[in-house]
Amino acid sequence: MPTSGQPPRPSLALIVAGAGHGTRLDLGRPKQYVPLLGIPMIQRTLDVLGNCPAVDALVVVVNEADVEYCRTELVAERIPKVLKVVAGGDERAISVRNGLAALVQAGSWDLVGTHDGARPLVTSEDIVHTADALAADQRLAGAVLGIPSTDTIKVVDANGIVTSTPDRRTIWRAQTPQIFRWEALLDAYTETPEDELLRSTDDASLVEARGGQVLMVKGSAENFKVTDKVDLRHAEQILAERRRD
Repeated sequence: MPTSGQPPRPSLALIVAGAGHGTRLDLGRPKQYVPLLGIPMIQRTLDVLGNCPAVDALVVVVNEADVEYCRTELVAERIPKVLKVVAGGDERAISVRNGLAALVQAGSWDLVGTHDGARPLVTSEDIVHTADALAADQRLAGAVLGIPSTDTIKVVDANGIVTSTPDRRTIWRAQTPQIFRWEALLDAYTETPEDELLRSTDDASLVEARGGQVLMVKGSAENFKVTDKVDLRHAEQILAERRRD
């Protein structure tokens, strides 16, 4: 509870994007259901989000065939902050749009964000830090968790020929959650043409394209997205280390 004289904490709803197929893991199932030390990856993600004091509501977006499984096996009676489990689309942006539609039906929040279902190592502290950074500056439309790039980035043409080398000091690797003011993300998804929406790789780019200022908030290298078997082993190692701490 806020102390006397402090403004109330802004309400925050998160859309969990878990409708991908994760074919690079080659384990015969969508990667978000692959167990990490015995617990499905998306369930670990939802447990962190559901226990974060900054998060008030969750909508989970999964493949249409998995909606009932997620609703009954992963969410029911375990994570009360989950308002709905809804079907996603072939593209991430369509899944987020479906999640936003579910949130609109449920109510409204001061802030709304997105998080990858296959990013299970995010911490409650990082979520709080990102939301607080956005809430503290009314000029901002959003705040994105990320880390500075330690690699030199090369821009290439269609033939693989290097066309430029950006200054590494200006390059960050965007993570999730990406958190925005409610109206800013709704406007971005409502006003962006369909073809641009389908080409987008993250939500912040849509808000940026409409003139919204987005702050990059430094996070942790442990908050990576699990995409292959090396990531899977690394995630289990980190979880085991956290368990020992």
